[in-house]
Amino acid sequence: MNFEQPPEEQLNKEGAEQENYDPKEEIITKLDKGFLDSAEDIAEKNNIDKGILEMLIGENVLDKFGERNHKDTLNILEHFNLKEKFLNNKEFIKLGKERVELKLSQGNIDKANEVLEDLGIDKEFLKSEEAKKAAETGIKNILASDKTDEAIEAQKMFNIDDSFMKSAVKDEIKVRLRDDLVTGAVSLQKKFGITPEFINDTVKEEVLTRLSSGKSLNNIANLVSKLDGDVTFLNDPKIKEAVKARIDEMMEMEASGREKIPEIFNKN
Repeated sequence: MNFEQPPEEQLNKEGAEQENYDPKEEIITKLDKGFLDSAEDIAEKNNIDKGILEMLIGENVLDKFGERNHKDTLNILEHFNLKEKFLNNKEFIKLGKERVELKLSQGNIDKANEVLEDLGIDKEFLKSEEAKKAAETGIKNILASDKTDEAIEAQKMFNIDDSFMKSAVKDEIKVRLRDDLVTGAVSLQKKFGITPEFINDTVKEEVLTRLSSGKSLNNIANLVSKLDGDVTFLNDPKIKEAVKARIDEMMEMEASGREKIPEIFNKN
């Protein structure tokens, strides 16, 4: 059987495709793929006016700003000799500042400075409330990466209050203790002058949380055993009551299925 289209139908199909062809759409497609020379060739072959081409490029640059690396965006603008025009474009500058804020909020201050310089944004922007707020979020991410010296540098650079810093450090200490990372939590506590009592109070809260959520006594004992200091908080009435209730539950189980009571709870 022959499935080839009759010549007339083939011609009609090709004609329809040519009729639906839009060089502007193809230019945009080439820009999206980074084929800048091809985009330029299409414009020339289809006699696209220079003003219309610049409009297409401008719309594409602004629409896709968030999806592109800023250096790729600059490469497009430089290729079509539009860089200077866009470095003074209000919408482009606004998008650039948002990119700086994003990098600051990710804790990537070096990258934020790179974007700032490459896009010609006034360095005074780093003194703005928007930049400061982004830097505060970034400090939390830097602390989570255990880059304490970088966090301190960022605090100085953006003139961030000690009260915010201590709050951010305490939040990170809580996260580490929830993950049984006691050594890392204590390291932060000492580095930023947080009182040892904060560690004990946080562990106490974590113990109560684990008891109420059904964590095993061994799981809780593993956390407490990593503390190098006072664990008298285990004598807190709420903890003792919750541990006793857990032990009573265990005693009702078959001996073979019972969890061995950690020594730390036998003492308290």
